[in-house]
Amino acid sequence: MNEVALKSLNFVALLCLLGIAGSALAQPSPAMAWPQVRQKIEAHWKSTYPAEKVLKTEQKGALQYYSTQRSTDTSQIWGWIWETRIIETQGAFARQVALVTAERPNKTQARFKVAALFRREGGAWQFNGVAVGMLEELSAARAKDLPANEEAVGIFKQAWAKHRPDFTVHSITVLGAEPKQYQERRWINYKLAIEATGTDQGSRAMYEKRYRCTPADHSSVLKWDDAAKAWLADDGMIRNINETGDCVPAK
Repeated sequence: MNEVALKSLNFVALLCLLGIAGSALAQPSPAMAWPQVRQKIEAHWKSTYPAEKVLKTEQKGALQYYSTQRSTDTSQIWGWIWETRIIETQGAFARQVALVTAERPNKTQARFKVAALFRREGGAWQFNGVAVGMLEELSAARAKDLPANEEAVGIFKQAWAKHRPDFTVHSITVLGAEPKQYQERRWINYKLAIEATGTDQGSRAMYEKRYRCTPADHSSVLKWDDAAKAWLADDGMIRNINETGDCVPAK
């Protein structure tokens, strides 16, 4: 299991284990001021995920107080038979939700939703740990790792020349670009405007006529090839572009 999935699993498991429920308490003295909560969260991150760098920790909402804590206890009572019990504990509990933006060693960034947990014991609030869950990926990489528009245009021109012989491409303009990432897979969706002329290898109706093609962004994709250490065009998507629907006569 990768680290991102483990964080999400830990978040769900810990919130279920500490499943806070019941009526809100009348707010006693604050469990902990936000600056101290932030320090606890960042200290937890440093010790638990030492390879990651915390870029920002943001408070999300007010401190929440609860009077009942539910936990799940699963035990083996005989052979392959397991028993699960819900245990309710009365007391004073609190949590502060926050957003943590962290940078991984490969320079990708993600924002995590976390909950700093507290329990009141002996008339004082005690810090009771941090539950961590992933919220969203922020970028495929830092800007310096992404291709410049001129480089992207060159890659797409080569791909069109190789995989779309039904067109002669004159120019490509980048209208938009959106970096994406899922786990270790990185790609960029582009919105392109392509000026091209139909050739004798394509539609007879388009032969020697000039067109402006604006395919959907999922049709113009650059993928990071870790082995080649280069951005490469998704050739299959370019081959599948529908010239009838995506191209109109150029003005």
